[in-house]
Amino acid sequence: MDSKRIDIGIGIILCLLSVAIYLYAEQYAGRGVNSYGPNFFPQALSFMLFLAAVGLIIQALRGKALKNLEAMNKPGLLRTAVTLLIATAYVLLMNVLGFYLATGLFLFVVMTYLGQKKLWIRVLVSVLVATAVYSLFHYFLKIPLPEGIFYTPV
Repeated sequence: MDSKRIDIGIGIILCLLSVAIYLYAEQYAGRGVNSYGPNFFPQALSFMLFLAAVGLIIQALRGKALKNLEAMNKPGLLRTAVTLLIATAYVLLMNVLGFYLATGLFLFVVMTYLGQKKLWIRVLVSVLVATAVYSLFHYFLKIPLPEGIFYTPV
């Protein structure tokens, strides 16, 4: 199967998935703390997915698809599978450890697995990204995040 048809097929599937996510998020109607409701972020992400999928289809139709996709890269496939398993563990541990700690740990483990050698970079990026994302959702957007077992109210 040539890569042009694969890209068009994947693009169509992603378009359909984005529409399904958008429509599913409609059930989260209401107003949140801010002027937008809980359906805003899922719908915004589904819209961006739709745009990316349309871009993939357009690139394929213009002949810009990758030429050789006949052989599978087994190490890359294994790396992807393990990363997905780590991400699944992250989602499951988030309610136990809390968003901040689970996110920092997830980033550290993924960077270690994917080959980042320098410990200080792994620690710094994990702390900075977890802090930035937590601050954005908790303080700016006022969206509650999982606190975990180590949370002590002030």
